[in-house]
Amino acid sequence: MRGKRIVKAPEERRQEILDAAMKLFSEKGYEETSMADIAREVGVVQGLCYRYFDSKQKLFQEAMERYVEECCAAFLPVIHDRSRTIRERLGRMAAAVAASDRQERYSAFYHHPGNQLLHEELSLRICRYLLPHVTEELRAACAAGELSLPYPEVTASYLLHAQIGLVGEGELPLEARMGEVLRYAEKILER
Repeated sequence: MRGKRIVKAPEERRQEILDAAMKLFSEKGYEETSMADIAREVGVVQGLCYRYFDSKQKLFQEAMERYVEECCAAFLPVIHDRSRTIRERLGRMAAAVAASDRQERYSAFYHHPGNQLLHEELSLRICRYLLPHVTEELRAACAAGELSLPYPEVTASYLLHAQIGLVGEGELPLEARMGEVLRYAEKILER
């Protein structure tokens, strides 16, 4: 006897598939997880997963985008808090990064030694996601006379992308690495 088919709203089902996929990717690894595994985890036929996502790669890419949004959700209020100076916000951002790094839902997956390339891709996606927000705030700080930057968007890009190497360097504790990020950011914003 077959189980009763449960009909869900498309967005709810899509999210359920994404959540199951990331859970399995984090437990088994990307390569060891199949679409059949994901379908089994959700309790649906494999074809339904393919109805929402053409391939495991596309499923993973969308899951990664959603995870980027989740990771950045705590940073956006800090970035846009204009009751503080831009330098104070950068300090608070560094503290938020240090606090959230190991607490994120799939942190263990991205920090796993075999997933270095995925971690780097995640870092780049986070930079791209945050870039318009940081650019907006640097422009506002320039307009208010707090900073004098000829190209706020270039500075924002540099601040975000340059820290990937520093944050990813594993020899120093993360708090010390974030301190270095702040020290370099101060030098860049001194102009």
